[in-house]
Amino acid sequence: METVKKEDVHVKESDKFSLSGATLYGINAVIGSGIFLLPRTIYQDLGPASLVAMAISAILVLLLAICFAEAAGYFDKNGGAYQYTKKAFGNYVAFVVGVLGWFVMVLAWAAMAVGFSSLLVTAIPALTGWDKFISTLLIVAFSAMNLFGIKTSKIFTITVTIAKLIPIIAFGFLSIFFLKGGFDNGNFTPFLQLNPDLSLSGALASTALTVFYAFIGFETLPNVAGEMQNPKRNVPKAIVSANTIVATIYILIIAGTIAMLGRGILQSDAPVHDAFRMMIGPIGFWIISIGAVVSVFGLNMGESIMVPRFGAAIAEDGLLPRVLGRQNKNGAPVVAIIFTGILTIGLIWSGSFESLAELSVVFRFFQYIPTAVAVLVLRKKVKTGHTGLEKPTFKVPGGPVIPVIAVIVSLWMVLAANPMNLVFAAIGLVISSILYFFMQKAS
Repeated sequence: METVKKEDVHVKESDKFSLSGATLYGINAVIGSGIFLLPRTIYQDLGPASLVAMAISAILVLLLAICFAEAAGYFDKNGGAYQYTKKAFGNYVAFVVGVLGWFVMVLAWAAMAVGFSSLLVTAIPALTGWDKFISTLLIVAFSAMNLFGIKTSKIFTITVTIAKLIPIIAFGFLSIFFLKGGFDNGNFTPFLQLNPDLSLSGALASTALTVFYAFIGFETLPNVAGEMQNPKRNVPKAIVSANTIVATIYILIIAGTIAMLGRGILQSDAPVHDAFRMMIGPIGFWIISIGAVVSVFGLNMGESIMVPRFGAAIAEDGLLPRVLGRQNKNGAPVVAIIFTGILTIGLIWSGSFESLAELSVVFRFFQYIPTAVAVLVLRKKVKTGHTGLEKPTFKVPGGPVIPVIAVIVSLWMVLAANPMNLVFAAIGLVISSILYFFMQKAS
């Protein structure tokens, strides 16, 4: 396996993602199977009022996204939240954020690969029993493609993103014309249909956290900032643009599904599919089915680019074995790509990652909350003339208000949804801390 030193690798600027390409990458990283499979879960505790929980999640995502956008303006390399916390708080916090973040990303990629094979088997029943082989082949294919460098990955990513957006945008657009009919048919009344076993606060937090799962991935753009043209300028713009577009599409899809099905959502195994079939006939079901498969395919492609580079960024700083940061002549982190692929395939075949996947949202907040706080710290360091930091190209308006609100809402959502989330978070913190001190001793 041929590797070269990083300083000997030269990737053409034209081979990297432009602003429009970066925005499409951000959209692709977010829109996946969640929006197709979650409407019933989203609806069940609040009824039509779940749209309020959706708005809460969209606002929180936007608050966190613009925090990421400001933090991204200080850096022009891969690593995202890991880089921000390293500069703001030092190696220990960065290691915890980075290692837990990488673990969740590998776990999520395994889940997405299994999700793709499940959707494909549903569409083609003859493939039943080959689920794990299909998932494994997908990981191998994308890992191999990734070894050829970012130019090849960029072309495939943009193509797939455009393809998967066509049916999703079509559904969202058509939903606008069916909303009035939904109100006339009583599908939005009563607006609040609270689950009797939950308090209003608990139902809102639980539903918002479920919705938040559908938004996961908004933080991936900074993780591959080094693969973007003029990252200090383009990454912040792409983050805000991508998340605004995704939030609008999501709200239209859920509103359109409620308008068509009402409480029938609770009896449907594929609410969005059934709603589109009611809108335009049987072909609507197949359009969404194909769109869902392409969507998850695109998500896997995005993960194949981002996950290895996140681990490589930590290794380049010496907090993980430096061999993980080795690149080939195409500028691809070859060792990290192979290691990540093997680990992901192992999770697929272990069959034990499903329950852990449910914790992925909780552990994602180990990146989100520190980044919001890091924004305040990095601002202070710039004012004091800290070496290596310049004024960012984008600054969150309102001084400390938005980062503080983002932290408070994040904590409320995680704790109000399930107090055990705090226990799971503590376990992750302890394990990563032990690993950090072992790494420090070894070095």
